[in-house]
Amino acid sequence: MNRKHIVSALLILLLAGDLIFSFFQYYNTPLYGDVDSHVLPDKHIQKVFEDPFGFNAIKTGEKHANPNRFFAHYFYAEYMQKIPIYLQKITGSISSVYLSCALAKIIVQVIFIFLLASFISGESNIFKRKFLLSAILIAPLFQAYGYWSRMGINDKSIAYTFFYSVPLVFLMIFLKPFLNQLFRNISFRSINYLLLLPLVIILPLSGPLIPAIIGIILLLMVIYYWIQSKNHITNRINSFFNRIPLQFYLLLLPIGIISIYSLFLGFYNSQNQAEIVSLAGRYALLPKGIYSHVFHAFGFPLMLSMIGINSYLIKKVNTQEGKKLLRVLIWIGIYSLIYILLLPFGGYKIYRSLIIRYDTIMPVTTALIYFFGASSYFLLNNLKGKNKTKYSVAITICLLIYTVADIKGIGSNKCEREALEKMANSTESIVPVPKDCYIMNWENIYDYKRSDRRAELIHHWKITPEKKLFFNEK
Repeated sequence: MNRKHIVSALLILLLAGDLIFSFFQYYNTPLYGDVDSHVLPDKHIQKVFEDPFGFNAIKTGEKHANPNRFFAHYFYAEYMQKIPIYLQKITGSISSVYLSCALAKIIVQVIFIFLLASFISGESNIFKRKFLLSAILIAPLFQAYGYWSRMGINDKSIAYTFFYSVPLVFLMIFLKPFLNQLFRNISFRSINYLLLLPLVIILPLSGPLIPAIIGIILLLMVIYYWIQSKNHITNRINSFFNRIPLQFYLLLLPIGIISIYSLFLGFYNSQNQAEIVSLAGRYALLPKGIYSHVFHAFGFPLMLSMIGINSYLIKKVNTQEGKKLLRVLIWIGIYSLIYILLLPFGGYKIYRSLIIRYDTIMPVTTALIYFFGASSYFLLNNLKGKNKTKYSVAITICLLIYTVADIKGIGSNKCEREALEKMANSTESIVPVPKDCYIMNWENIYDYKRSDRRAELIHHWKITPEKKLFFNEK
């Protein structure tokens, strides 16, 4: 076995180890909240299923919960209703629930890493050294616990994994062929039209963040094509329209129009608490939110610092490829600025008191993780001699910091599992569970009547032979 094969084998082992540990973290994560009311939709969530495209809300003016999030609700409910039952063929009823959550999250993580690594390296063969190196550079930044509260992609709550992470990954799948053509001159294949067409409808109706991202990307693409037409001063307009590819009109323009409709639907969201804090007040909170997000933990400033160092080194290397990469960073900066400035228009949530949180900023985090990986990959391939050795040591230390910070989470759902086992084995119809042992929730339930929907879902999953209510002991 030669040196290249040894390096590739080592990279495969490192990546596999990272993913396997992440899977066990997810398997040991509690369910947290918004499970029972969304998996077995209650009255206010059922309205989303009765009016999936929001036509009735607009017609009657009646607001209901999440009118522009039908597909996120649909995929979440279908998955969590059926997959745990299916997995009970190979494991116990309680384990099947946590296994279902772990599978959903690890699939998101694998696709996320694959898409970014293949775009960074230009290689889709997962056994190629270029792909593996790119994947290793970004995998540790995918935090399940560690620095999750500021740079998390997968939510600890399975509900919000489906509401934020899953749509984001679908969007990355949708955009990849366009970005490949734009930055790598890879032709847009005919099969892409067929594969991406369903996402034209699904993505805009999968939550409020996706339409905003689509709108910003469309705007930046139009600006990019307009800039590219500057050399044709006499006939710039014709040159501009000629540069725009056919798929822009057939896929991007329709998804842009549906995204505008989705944002309009957001005005009919009964859960919007925008009136609590005015728009001016929300903008006043934005600087505090940015400061808190960047400096609350070490993970985010470390990533930003490495991006700054990488950019400086790329400028010193002074190659055409490096200059192109730095131009990409400028576009990421513009995209991030527009996105952050639009966040206050999304309303105010008490649990998101500073406007910016790991979930709302996730599209920016994704872009920064990409550039962290792309710039590091470039330097490892272009630095020479001692400079390469020094940089390799520095980036290894950086990745180790993220890895060590994220060695947490095993056993986090022990209390919840034990409570479910107690309910499964109890002969009582109302079962007490320990204080601060949250069952599909973020808080104690002292009134057993409030556990009715949760008890129904636990019975649906065949954990209990009949519905058993529960409460936290004081």
